[in-house]
Amino acid sequence: MRWTNYFLHPADNRYYVFTFREEVHADRFELSLKKDGVPYERSEKEFGVPRTHFNEALRHNHLLHAENRKPFIENKGLRYTILIVTAAMVLLAVVGALTSKAHAQQIASNYGWELAIQGRVNAPFAEAGVDGDSFTESGLSCTWTPLIGQSFGVRINHRLKESWTLGTGIEWIRRNYQIEIAYANDTLGINTLDTIPLLRAACYRIPIMAETRVEIGNRFFVTAGGGIGLEFSPSDAFVNGYTNEPLGSEQPSRDYEAYLGRTRWGSLPIMAEVGIEKAPKVDKPGYYLGVFFSRSVGSAYWVDNVWDGGGARVRGTTEIASTLAGVELRLLLK
Repeated sequence: MRWTNYFLHPADNRYYVFTFREEVHADRFELSLKKDGVPYERSEKEFGVPRTHFNEALRHNHLLHAENRKPFIENKGLRYTILIVTAAMVLLAVVGALTSKAHAQQIASNYGWELAIQGRVNAPFAEAGVDGDSFTESGLSCTWTPLIGQSFGVRINHRLKESWTLGTGIEWIRRNYQIEIAYANDTLGINTLDTIPLLRAACYRIPIMAETRVEIGNRFFVTAGGGIGLEFSPSDAFVNGYTNEPLGSEQPSRDYEAYLGRTRWGSLPIMAEVGIEKAPKVDKPGYYLGVFFSRSVGSAYWVDNVWDGGGARVRGTTEIASTLAGVELRLLLK
């Protein structure tokens, strides 16, 4: 079962096939390919596009589907009714929060729930173990180098005592990689080095964290936390590239691919955090600035590279752990 309308040609892996159910959609896709100068072959409502032009064709495919996608709620009156009701509920909640300071103070005096909105910059700190993963197989040498990534999330903490909290939440994480692919074959006289500048992959994480803090004055605290999480990816990531050598070159023209996929349905990262916190007041939010580190228990992802050209097709596969480190900023709410 295919979840997308495009796939690698089953008989010729130099091409991708795009399929459409509606004739009008196929005609519009053909028109967009012509305007962009993308070569293709058409058979009724199917198109064969060379892998060297896959990214251009995929962009037109996404734009076409976005233009023809129906709204989640097709009835305009129902859509606006839901928006108005939602806005009214939010407005009532805000007004209630602003006019109920006495109740808020009563809640704040107890050790109750706290909300934090967090943003993170995931940095490739080699000193923290976030560096490249390399492997060699059948003459194919590959290096996956992590780049700067981002993550955003919400943390909900339950304050057990003045200095202890237990929390959870949800976090969206964007991973970025640069991939170097080298292939050497003395028999065929091949020695190439190619780079895929960017592969993007996303995942979600549910943390379970225990945190302690020590006051250093004026409602500032040094905090430290640790825990475990559940990390899962909604889909695998894929990117391809192509190098067209000039006529007469000693090295062949070639294409190459990179895949990143989960080894199982989820992984378990061990997490640690430390930072400085300005505690929130009833009518004023606080903030937290710190650093974090996490690493999965065992391997979390498999990586796969394919090199194809000059009469040779080779493939290399390995597994890597999920490792993250970086800087975090939180907005602390009562």
